[in-house]
Amino acid sequence: MLASDYDGLELPQSLCALLEETLSRYEIPDDTRQAALNCRDTKFYKTRKGLHPVEFKFKREEAKAPWVLAFVASFSYRDESDESLDVELYFHLANRWCFQPDAGVADLNHPTVLDLFYTWCAAFERHVHQQAFDDIQLTLLR
Repeated sequence: MLASDYDGLELPQSLCALLEETLSRYEIPDDTRQAALNCRDTKFYKTRKGLHPVEFKFKREEAKAPWVLAFVASFSYRDESDESLDVELYFHLANRWCFQPDAGVADLNHPTVLDLFYTWCAAFERHVHQQAFDDIQLTLLR
């Protein structure tokens, strides 16, 4: 189970259902307190075109407790000469802020930032349903 309410910010139910269904595909030991879900379009690393990689970080306080989405981030190359990825968009639900390199940090409660978050969620869901990510992996962190 995934928590859907983050101090008044509600995750879209469809995103919660998608993430819960994805997590249910994995054997997660009860003592696991953190997990990272990475979604990749592997062509992006070669061509720098297509879907940018995404990471969801989940936490829970105790065994069988609902998972809490700590943050979600997407990554890209800053320019053509970069060899490594950098954060392009970071929603930190636990601390209620958003970061974009060109705009800096903003309060996640701000209406414009919330619009961005919900638009990003809808686009992510659409990409998953279209099977646009060819590499989806869960990493268990203890």
